[in-house]
Amino acid sequence: MLQTTTTPSASASLLLDLYQALRSLQLAGPDDLLALGLAPEPALELETRIPVAWLLRLWQVAQRRGAPADLGLLLGQRRGLQTRGPVANLVSLSATLDEALELFCRHSSVMSECESLRVERHAGLVRIVFLFSAPLAGLPSASEYSLSSALFWARQMSGVRLLPVAVGLRHKALVESTSYRQVFGCAVRFGETQDYIDMAEVDMQRPMLGYNAYLKGLLEQRVSSMQAQLPTQGSLRMRVLHMIEQGLVSGEFSVAAVAQRLRLSRQTLHRHLREDNCCFSELLAHVRRQRALQRLAQPGCRVEALSRELGFSEPSAFYKAFKGWFGLSPKAYQLQAGGVSD
Repeated sequence: MLQTTTTPSASASLLLDLYQALRSLQLAGPDDLLALGLAPEPALELETRIPVAWLLRLWQVAQRRGAPADLGLLLGQRRGLQTRGPVANLVSLSATLDEALELFCRHSSVMSECESLRVERHAGLVRIVFLFSAPLAGLPSASEYSLSSALFWARQMSGVRLLPVAVGLRHKALVESTSYRQVFGCAVRFGETQDYIDMAEVDMQRPMLGYNAYLKGLLEQRVSSMQAQLPTQGSLRMRVLHMIEQGLVSGEFSVAAVAQRLRLSRQTLHRHLREDNCCFSELLAHVRRQRALQRLAQPGCRVEALSRELGFSEPSAFYKAFKGWFGLSPKAYQLQAGGVSD
Protein backbone atom coordinates (compact mmCIF):
# COMPACT_ATOMS: atom_id res chain seq x y z
CA MET A 1 0.00 0.00 0.00
CA LEU A 2 1.22 3.49 -0.81
CA GLN A 3 3.00 5.21 2.07
CA THR A 4 2.99 9.00 2.36
CA THR A 5 5.77 10.83 4.15
CA THR A 6 3.72 13.71 5.46
CA THR A 7 0.84 13.41 7.89
CA PRO A 8 -1.98 15.96 7.45
CA SER A 9 -1.85 18.46 10.29
CA ALA A 10 -4.11 20.99 11.96
CA SER A 11 -3.84 23.84 14.41
CA ALA A 12 -3.77 22.79 18.07
CA SER A 13 -6.67 25.20 18.59
CA LEU A 14 -8.96 22.65 16.89
CA LEU A 15 -7.84 19.87 19.21
CA LEU A 16 -8.26 21.98 22.34
CA ASP A 17 -11.66 23.24 21.21
CA LEU A 18 -12.93 19.73 20.48
CA TYR A 19 -11.48 18.30 23.69
CA GLN A 20 -12.95 20.99 25.93
CA ALA A 21 -16.38 20.64 24.32
CA LEU A 22 -16.32 16.84 24.68
CA ARG A 23 -15.14 17.12 28.26
CA SER A 24 -18.03 19.45 29.10
CA LEU A 25 -20.32 16.59 28.01
CA GLN A 26 -18.23 14.04 29.95
CA LEU A 27 -17.24 12.32 26.70
CA ALA A 28 -13.50 12.96 27.05
CA GLY A 29 -11.04 13.44 29.88
CA PRO A 30 -7.37 13.85 30.81
CA ASP A 31 -6.57 10.19 30.13
CA ASP A 32 -7.50 10.71 26.49
CA LEU A 33 -4.90 13.45 26.22
CA LEU A 34 -2.32 11.20 27.88
CA ALA A 35 -3.08 8.58 25.23
CA LEU A 36 -2.04 11.16 22.62
CA GLY A 37 1.18 11.91 24.47
CA LEU A 38 -0.06 15.22 25.86
CA ALA A 39 -0.18 16.51 29.42
CA PRO A 40 -3.54 16.02 31.23
CA GLU A 41 -4.19 19.74 31.08
CA PRO A 42 -2.69 20.75 27.74
CA ALA A 43 -0.42 23.76 27.64
CA LEU A 44 -0.21 23.69 23.86
CA GLU A 45 0.20 26.94 22.01
CA LEU A 46 -2.81 27.45 19.76
CA GLU A 47 -0.54 27.68 16.70
CA THR A 48 1.19 24.34 17.37
CA ARG A 49 0.65 21.75 14.61
CA ILE A 50 -0.93 18.43 15.59
CA PRO A 51 -1.89 15.40 13.43
CA VAL A 52 -5.47 15.54 12.14
CA ALA A 53 -5.66 11.87 13.17
CA TRP A 54 -5.77 13.05 16.80
CA LEU A 55 -9.07 14.80 16.09
CA LEU A 56 -10.47 11.59 14.64
CA ARG A 57 -9.39 9.68 17.75
CA LEU A 58 -11.30 12.09 19.98
CA TRP A 59 -14.42 11.66 17.83
CA GLN A 60 -14.05 7.88 18.08
CA VAL A 61 -13.57 8.04 21.86
CA ALA A 62 -16.79 10.05 22.19
CA GLN A 63 -18.71 7.57 20.03
CA ARG A 64 -17.51 4.62 22.11
CA ARG A 65 -18.77 6.39 25.23
CA GLY A 66 -22.30 6.71 23.97
CA ALA A 67 -22.23 10.15 22.38
CA PRO A 68 -25.67 11.40 21.28
CA ALA A 69 -26.46 11.14 17.59
CA ASP A 70 -26.54 14.93 17.26
CA LEU A 71 -23.09 15.38 18.84
CA GLY A 72 -21.76 17.44 15.91
CA LEU A 73 -24.66 19.87 16.13
CA LEU A 74 -24.27 20.20 19.90
CA LEU A 75 -20.53 20.86 19.74
CA GLY A 76 -20.92 23.33 16.88
CA GLN A 77 -22.82 25.61 19.24
CA ARG A 78 -20.04 25.37 21.85
CA ARG A 79 -17.09 26.62 19.80
CA GLY A 80 -15.03 28.59 22.29
CA LEU A 81 -13.77 32.10 21.60
CA GLN A 82 -10.84 31.53 23.95
CA THR A 83 -9.41 28.75 21.77
CA ARG A 84 -9.67 30.52 18.43
CA GLY A 85 -6.60 29.86 16.33
CA PRO A 86 -4.80 32.31 14.02
CA VAL A 87 -7.16 31.85 11.05
CA ALA A 88 -10.31 32.37 13.13
CA ASN A 89 -8.75 35.47 14.69
CA LEU A 90 -7.82 36.76 11.25
CA VAL A 91 -11.28 36.41 9.75
CA SER A 92 -12.85 38.04 12.82
CA LEU A 93 -11.03 41.26 11.87
CA SER A 94 -12.63 41.43 8.40
CA ALA A 95 -14.86 44.27 7.24
CA THR A 96 -17.70 42.02 6.06
CA LEU A 97 -18.74 38.38 6.24
CA ASP A 98 -17.89 38.05 2.55
CA GLU A 99 -14.33 39.20 3.19
CA ALA A 100 -14.12 36.82 6.16
CA LEU A 101 -15.19 33.95 3.88
CA GLU A 102 -12.61 34.89 1.26
CA LEU A 103 -9.82 34.97 3.86
CA PHE A 104 -10.87 31.64 5.31
CA CYS A 105 -10.90 30.01 1.86
CA ARG A 106 -7.41 31.35 1.21
CA HIS A 107 -5.87 30.25 4.50
CA SER A 108 -7.98 27.28 5.64
CA SER A 109 -5.02 24.88 5.43
CA VAL A 110 -3.45 26.68 8.39
CA MET A 111 -6.48 25.67 10.48
CA SER A 112 -6.66 22.16 9.02
CA GLU A 113 -5.14 20.50 5.99
CA CYS A 114 -8.16 18.17 5.83
CA GLU A 115 -10.91 20.81 5.60
CA SER A 116 -11.45 23.54 3.06
CA LEU A 117 -14.20 25.60 1.47
CA ARG A 118 -15.30 26.28 -2.07
CA VAL A 119 -17.58 29.23 -2.87
CA GLU A 120 -20.14 29.21 -5.68
CA ARG A 121 -22.23 32.28 -6.53
CA HIS A 122 -25.43 32.32 -8.56
CA ALA A 123 -28.73 34.22 -8.65
CA GLY A 124 -28.12 36.25 -5.49
CA LEU A 125 -27.01 33.21 -3.48
CA VAL A 126 -23.61 32.28 -2.07
CA ARG A 127 -23.12 28.53 -1.72
CA ILE A 128 -20.37 27.61 0.75
CA VAL A 129 -19.28 24.04 0.02
CA PHE A 130 -17.43 22.23 2.81
CA LEU A 131 -14.79 19.79 1.58
CA PHE A 132 -13.25 17.12 3.81
CA SER A 133 -10.35 14.77 3.13
CA ALA A 134 -8.98 11.77 5.04
CA PRO A 135 -9.06 11.02 7.89
CA LEU A 136 -12.14 13.19 8.50
CA ALA A 137 -13.90 12.49 5.20
CA GLY A 138 -17.09 10.49 5.60
CA LEU A 139 -17.51 11.28 9.31
CA PRO A 140 -21.06 12.70 9.62
CA SER A 141 -20.59 14.16 13.11
CA ALA A 142 -17.47 16.03 12.00
CA SER A 143 -19.22 17.55 8.98
CA GLU A 144 -22.21 18.62 11.09
CA TYR A 145 -19.74 20.12 13.58
CA SER A 146 -18.03 22.16 10.86
CA LEU A 147 -21.23 23.46 9.26
CA SER A 148 -22.98 24.33 12.51
CA SER A 149 -19.90 25.97 14.04
CA ALA A 150 -19.30 28.03 10.88
CA LEU A 151 -22.81 29.45 11.15
CA PHE A 152 -22.37 29.93 14.91
CA TRP A 153 -19.16 31.91 14.35
CA ALA A 154 -20.77 34.02 11.61
CA ARG A 155 -23.60 34.92 13.97
CA GLN A 156 -21.13 35.81 16.72
CA MET A 157 -18.94 37.92 14.46
CA SER A 158 -21.82 39.83 12.86
CA GLY A 159 -24.06 40.12 15.94
CA VAL A 160 -26.99 38.92 13.80
CA ARG A 161 -28.80 35.58 13.95
CA LEU A 162 -28.20 34.80 10.31
CA LEU A 163 -30.57 32.35 8.63
CA PRO A 164 -29.31 30.27 5.69
CA VAL A 165 -31.48 29.95 2.60
CA ALA A 166 -30.70 26.22 2.54
CA VAL A 167 -28.38 23.65 4.11
CA GLY A 168 -27.39 20.35 2.53
CA LEU A 169 -25.63 17.30 3.98
CA ARG A 170 -24.31 14.30 2.13
CA HIS A 171 -25.30 11.79 4.82
CA LYS A 172 -28.73 10.79 6.02
CA ALA A 173 -30.35 12.52 8.99
CA LEU A 174 -28.86 11.42 12.31
CA VAL A 175 -31.72 12.80 14.45
CA GLU A 176 -35.18 14.25 13.89
CA SER A 177 -35.47 17.23 11.54
CA THR A 178 -36.48 19.65 14.32
CA SER A 179 -32.98 19.41 15.83
CA TYR A 180 -31.44 20.56 12.56
CA ARG A 181 -33.95 23.37 12.14
CA GLN A 182 -33.23 24.64 15.67
CA VAL A 183 -29.52 24.93 14.85
CA PHE A 184 -29.62 26.19 11.26
CA GLY A 185 -32.95 28.01 11.24
CA CYS A 186 -34.07 26.35 8.02
CA ALA A 187 -34.93 22.92 6.67
CA VAL A 188 -31.93 20.68 5.94
CA ARG A 189 -31.67 18.51 2.84
CA PHE A 190 -30.06 15.09 3.27
CA GLY A 191 -28.39 12.75 0.78
CA GLU A 192 -27.01 15.70 -1.21
CA THR A 193 -23.92 15.47 -3.40
CA GLN A 194 -22.20 18.16 -1.30
CA ASP A 195 -22.10 19.47 2.26
CA TYR A 196 -23.11 23.11 1.89
CA ILE A 197 -24.73 26.22 3.31
CA ASP A 198 -26.56 28.62 0.99
CA MET A 199 -26.58 32.24 2.13
CA ALA A 200 -28.26 35.28 0.60
CA GLU A 201 -25.70 37.57 -1.05
CA VAL A 202 -27.07 40.53 0.89
CA ASP A 203 -26.33 38.79 4.21
CA MET A 204 -22.71 38.25 3.19
CA GLN A 205 -22.29 42.04 3.00
CA ARG A 206 -23.12 42.47 6.69
CA PRO A 207 -20.39 44.30 8.66
CA MET A 208 -18.25 42.51 11.22
CA LEU A 209 -18.25 43.70 14.82
CA GLY A 210 -14.47 43.33 15.24
CA TYR A 211 -13.31 44.99 12.02
CA ASN A 212 -9.75 46.31 12.27
CA ALA A 213 -7.89 46.85 9.00
CA TYR A 214 -4.50 47.46 10.62
CA LEU A 215 -4.51 44.35 12.81
CA LYS A 216 -5.95 42.29 9.95
CA GLY A 217 -3.02 43.24 7.73
CA LEU A 218 -0.47 42.29 10.37
CA LEU A 219 -2.14 38.98 11.19
CA GLU A 220 -2.55 38.01 7.54
CA GLN A 221 1.20 38.38 7.04
CA ARG A 222 1.75 36.01 9.97
CA VAL A 223 -0.83 33.49 8.74
CA SER A 224 0.61 33.59 5.20
CA SER A 225 4.05 32.84 6.64
CA MET A 226 2.64 29.89 8.60
CA GLN A 227 0.91 28.58 5.47
CA ALA A 228 4.12 28.71 3.45
CA GLN A 229 5.82 26.52 6.05
CA LEU A 230 3.26 23.71 5.95
CA PRO A 231 4.95 20.51 4.73
CA THR A 232 2.23 19.72 2.20
CA GLN A 233 2.63 23.11 0.53
CA GLY A 234 5.94 21.89 -0.89
CA SER A 235 4.98 18.28 -1.64
CA LEU A 236 3.34 17.73 -5.01
CA ARG A 237 2.33 14.19 -4.06
CA MET A 238 0.50 15.42 -0.93
CA ARG A 239 -1.16 18.24 -2.87
CA VAL A 240 -2.39 15.79 -5.50
CA LEU A 241 -3.67 13.41 -2.80
CA HIS A 242 -5.53 16.27 -1.15
CA MET A 243 -7.06 17.40 -4.46
CA ILE A 244 -8.19 13.86 -5.30
CA GLU A 245 -9.83 13.54 -1.86
CA GLN A 246 -11.68 16.81 -2.36
CA GLY A 247 -12.46 15.96 -5.97
CA LEU A 248 -14.28 12.79 -5.00
CA VAL A 249 -16.84 15.06 -3.35
CA SER A 250 -17.26 17.40 -6.32
CA GLY A 251 -16.72 14.81 -9.06
CA GLU A 252 -13.60 16.62 -10.28
CA PHE A 253 -10.90 14.05 -9.45
CA SER A 254 -9.57 13.19 -12.91
CA VAL A 255 -5.94 13.81 -13.81
CA ALA A 256 -7.09 16.61 -16.14
CA ALA A 257 -9.06 18.32 -13.36
CA VAL A 258 -6.19 18.07 -10.87
CA ALA A 259 -3.65 19.30 -13.41
CA GLN A 260 -5.85 22.29 -14.19
CA ARG A 261 -6.12 23.20 -10.51
CA LEU A 262 -2.33 22.96 -10.20
CA ARG A 263 -1.94 25.05 -13.38
CA LEU A 264 0.12 22.32 -14.98
CA SER A 265 -0.30 20.36 -18.18
CA ARG A 266 -1.20 16.69 -17.80
CA GLN A 267 2.19 15.73 -19.21
CA THR A 268 4.04 17.94 -16.72
CA LEU A 269 2.01 16.56 -13.81
CA HIS A 270 2.75 12.98 -14.86
CA ARG A 271 6.46 13.80 -15.19
CA HIS A 272 6.70 15.40 -11.76
CA LEU A 273 4.90 12.46 -10.15
CA ARG A 274 7.28 10.00 -11.86
CA GLU A 275 10.17 11.97 -10.38
CA ASP A 276 8.52 11.42 -6.97
CA ASN A 277 8.34 7.66 -7.66
CA CYS A 278 4.55 7.49 -7.99
CA CYS A 279 1.81 7.97 -10.57
CA PHE A 280 -1.66 9.50 -10.60
CA SER A 281 -3.54 6.20 -10.80
CA GLU A 282 -1.63 4.94 -7.74
CA LEU A 283 -2.59 8.04 -5.75
CA LEU A 284 -6.24 7.75 -6.81
CA ALA A 285 -6.31 4.10 -5.76
CA HIS A 286 -4.71 4.99 -2.41
CA VAL A 287 -7.37 7.60 -1.65
CA ARG A 288 -10.15 5.22 -2.66
CA ARG A 289 -8.73 2.40 -0.51
CA GLN A 290 -8.43 4.56 2.58
CA ARG A 291 -11.89 6.09 2.12
CA ALA A 292 -13.47 2.69 1.49
CA LEU A 293 -12.03 1.14 4.66
CA GLN A 294 -13.10 4.08 6.78
CA ARG A 295 -16.63 4.26 5.42
CA LEU A 296 -17.30 0.50 5.47
CA ALA A 297 -16.47 0.43 9.18
CA GLN A 298 -19.22 2.96 9.89
CA PRO A 299 -22.73 1.68 10.71
CA GLY A 300 -25.28 2.20 7.97
CA CYS A 301 -22.80 2.48 5.10
CA ARG A 302 -24.32 1.12 1.89
CA VAL A 303 -21.89 -0.35 -0.62
CA GLU A 304 -23.75 0.94 -3.69
CA ALA A 305 -23.76 4.50 -2.32
CA LEU A 306 -20.08 4.20 -1.38
CA SER A 307 -19.29 3.12 -4.93
CA ARG A 308 -20.72 6.41 -6.22
CA GLU A 309 -18.96 8.35 -3.47
CA LEU A 310 -15.62 6.93 -4.62
CA GLY A 311 -16.26 7.91 -8.22
CA PHE A 312 -16.86 4.47 -9.73
CA SER A 313 -19.22 4.38 -12.69
CA GLU A 314 -20.77 1.06 -11.60
CA PRO A 315 -20.90 -0.85 -8.28
CA SER A 316 -19.40 -3.85 -10.09
CA ALA A 317 -16.26 -1.82 -10.83
CA PHE A 318 -15.93 -0.99 -7.14
CA TYR A 319 -16.43 -4.64 -6.14
CA LYS A 320 -13.71 -5.71 -8.56
CA ALA A 321 -11.28 -3.02 -7.41
CA PHE A 322 -11.90 -3.72 -3.70
CA LYS A 323 -11.35 -7.45 -4.11
CA GLY A 324 -8.14 -6.72 -5.98
CA TRP A 325 -6.92 -4.49 -3.16
CA PHE A 326 -7.83 -6.62 -0.15
CA GLY A 327 -8.72 -10.12 -1.39
CA LEU A 328 -12.34 -10.01 -0.23
CA SER A 329 -15.57 -8.28 -1.21
CA PRO A 330 -16.71 -4.96 0.33
CA LYS A 331 -19.65 -6.71 2.04
CA ALA A 332 -17.36 -9.37 3.51
CA TYR A 333 -15.08 -6.66 4.92
CA GLN A 334 -18.12 -4.82 6.23
CA LEU A 335 -19.17 -7.92 8.16
CA GLN A 336 -15.68 -8.22 9.68
CA ALA A 337 -15.57 -4.52 10.60
CA GLY A 338 -19.03 -4.52 12.18
CA GLY A 339 -20.37 -1.77 9.94
CA VAL A 340 -23.17 -3.78 8.36
CA SER A 341 -26.00 -1.63 6.99
CA ASP A 342 -29.48 -2.25 8.34
